[in-house]
Amino acid sequence: MQTNLLLLLGSGFRTLNQSLQEEIYREFYHFLYKPILYMINDHSATEDIIQEAFMATLSKCPAVENEEHMKAWIKVVAKNFTINYIRKRKKSRNDVSLEFTGDNSQIAHTAAAVSVEQEVEAKSLEEQISLHLEGMKPDQRNIIELKWKKGLTYKEIAVEIQDTEVAVKHKLHRARNYLKKKLFKEWGSRDD
Repeated sequence: MQTNLLLLLGSGFRTLNQSLQEEIYREFYHFLYKPILYMINDHSATEDIIQEAFMATLSKCPAVENEEHMKAWIKVVAKNFTINYIRKRKKSRNDVSLEFTGDNSQIAHTAAAVSVEQEVEAKSLEEQISLHLEGMKPDQRNIIELKWKKGLTYKEIAVEIQDTEVAVKHKLHRARNYLKKKLFKEWGSRDD
């Protein structure tokens, strides 16, 4: 499905008619609303972050080859604004305690910021895994859920689904590979 997000490229957006600009913004808004709301659980802050990400996209949009690259870049911009929002909110809560920690305050603040970023990424990754689980075959989904959500061992899963341990290992391996491929398409390499 082709969307209008590629029209954000360059300075051409401002020359578009107002109804098309509004349509592009609505598409942008709907593209980002659920993932951001999921991370911060605050409707008005989510709308603020989307607006900031939109303005940043208009002013700093890189040259991209296709719509998928554009969407990936928009996700990164939105994720960065969301992480900054969480850091600011967390910093304002911890300002008093950080002021009195002495020389280690900068280290503590940096560690807190890194853990916030990791927390946001982990929550977003968990959401994406859950979405992809819905698209899997029922038997693969069941094995992943037994391992991931219930924390069962291979032996316990084998008993649960009435199969051998070796078969469970093979099925789990295939299911994990399926998820890895799907997540790699969305998140790219973790080394980037």
